Amino acid sequence: MADTIELADGRRFGLATYGAAGGFPVLALHGAPASRLMFDVADGPAQALGLRLYCPDRPGYGLTPKDNEPTLEKRAGDLVAIADALLLGRFAVLGVSGGAPYAVALAERLGDRICGLGLVSPMGPVAQFEAAKSAGKPGEVLKRLSRGHRIFFLDLPRHRTALALQAGISARVFKAAPHLFARLFAHSLSSADSRILQKPHVQESLIAMTLEALRQGADGGLSDLEIFSQPWPVAFEAIRAQTIIWQGTADRIVPEAVSLWLSGLIPNCRFVRLEDCGHFWVYDHVDEVLGALGEIAQIAARAADAAD
Repeated sequence: MADTIELADGRRFGLATYGAAGGFPVLALHGAPASRLMFDVADGPAQALGLRLYCPDRPGYGLTPKDNEPTLEKRAGDLVAIADALLLGRFAVLGVSGGAPYAVALAERLGDRICGLGLVSPMGPVAQFEAAKSAGKPGEVLKRLSRGHRIFFLDLPRHRTALALQAGISARVFKAAPHLFARLFAHSLSSADSRILQKPHVQESLIAMTLEALRQGADGGLSDLEIFSQPWPVAFEAIRAQTIIWQGTADRIVPEAVSLWLSGLIPNCRFVRLEDCGHFWVYDHVDEVLGALGEIAQIAARAADAAD
């Protein structure tokens, strides 16, 4: 089911809902480039677990108009407004890949209202990680970003015009031959990811969410990259929700070392290291992720309700 939601200020955001009607609420934030349709594969598991997933498009993706001068802080504010428009009280947040920065920023902003935070193959704070590495703080042993990660996440976003040209070409190629593009993409990754992405239902889901992500062009992804390249204005120590990070060791898309470092910044965070698993591990383990997140969130919500 896909629709839009209108905020108090009149803006509209694309929104898909999956899972059990009246189930425990989970705000699910898609990767980059992606869209609200990313979570179609979670519909069955969410129904079985009694969860209701609310999946908004970020600005520039799908049915959500572009925003001006996007920042992590502004977009966290958008998510607060979406949660308010949905009349969500206490709820869980799931951030997959490029959705992680927004999930973390929202959890910091809403405090006890977020009763569980799940991050899968998360895009971490690469700029702060590199700064900490350069500073060489006592007691910190940090692995450097790979040259490819440094170029893609820190250097390229500084060249918006050239990056926009390349992204536009890639978007047109994908729209012209999505199945061919998806096969080539799968073979460019680790064998763990390649096996998952070649499954027909995964490939069809990936193609559908990406075509929808590119409905307005490549600006959604470009804005995400710009935000990812900057320090996060987040007081990590203020996050109160119990948190789980799942990160594969064979992930070639986001740097594993930054995910591990992020887990040390967030209080009460459990890091699940997935040996020989890739970036798209979640497609085979949606039920596991939703089950673990739903459990910690509902326990926290019941405890908070009892305290009230």
